[in-house]
Amino acid sequence: MARLTRRELLVAAGIATPSLIVPRAGYGAAAFPAKPINFIIPYAPGGGFDVYVRLVGPVMEKYLPNKVSIVPVNIAAGGGNRGVAQLYRSRPDGYTIGIINIPGMFILQQQQGSGAYDLTKFSWIGTMGEGERYVISVGAKSPLKSFADLKALSAKRPVKLSVTGPEGTAYAATMIGTQLLGIRTQLISGYKGSVDYVVAAIRGDSDAVIAAIPTTMRFVRGGEVRILASFEAHSSIPGVPDATALGKPELDQISVERLIGAPPGLPAPVQNLLASALAKSLADPAVTKWAKDNDIRMTPHTPAQTAQLIAQQRAFFDKWRKYLATG
Repeated sequence: MARLTRRELLVAAGIATPSLIVPRAGYGAAAFPAKPINFIIPYAPGGGFDVYVRLVGPVMEKYLPNKVSIVPVNIAAGGGNRGVAQLYRSRPDGYTIGIINIPGMFILQQQQGSGAYDLTKFSWIGTMGEGERYVISVGAKSPLKSFADLKALSAKRPVKLSVTGPEGTAYAATMIGTQLLGIRTQLISGYKGSVDYVVAAIRGDSDAVIAAIPTTMRFVRGGEVRILASFEAHSSIPGVPDATALGKPELDQISVERLIGAPPGLPAPVQNLLASALAKSLADPAVTKWAKDNDIRMTPHTPAQTAQLIAQQRAFFDKWRKYLATG
């Protein structure tokens, strides 16, 4: 019979301290998960963040070491603040994770002064896809045929741009993007979602619209909009000038990031296990097919890369926050 070590005897007796337990590689993750994992979505059902979680969550279940369910939990209040705050206050045991909108949460904290959470202290799991870049588009019947036409219009009068409310990331993209490009604007705001404000441009309520590429491409395929310029460093759309061609490389930093996080203090073994399951789910054929069909890049990020990403986004947002406040 093998002799028990002092550490194993202490564990068996139930008197081992955390300092004795934590260093052992894999301890705490061996039995994880042992029950369903709640996946907080800080928005109402049906939106983009909700769709991502409900698609990827069931696939992610396949790559966990134990068979449990990942349960979507919609907490739609405060523009996302309530759900993110609840995630922040949850027990850091791996059984509560959530999706976080960046820069949307930066914007809300600026507007509402929320101190309910610190975005730099979350335990990051990864991201759902690569950040979505933006494009400037007009309705298919618009007399504006090129970005040069849009600039010429701006020289004559403010360009009317349809946008969501000021808490939306599209609003931030519009305010920052037009400042960088030197386009005078008149905002037509109040549209509730990404589809509504693009349709507004198609109807002629506005001269143009700045929206994320996946959203815009739905209308491009239907022949309803025409893209004049891309905020990407290198345009993924043939014949469309990009941030490099426009001489404004900072445009590529304007993006919607869907970060996956857990409460501060999540044990590293559990964090790494969840990160691995997420990365594998993004490479799963079911997810990659959906991503391709919807013009989405499902590039995975490690926890360290995700922490670096949020630091970069905060620095960029802080630089341009005065324009959002003015808007």
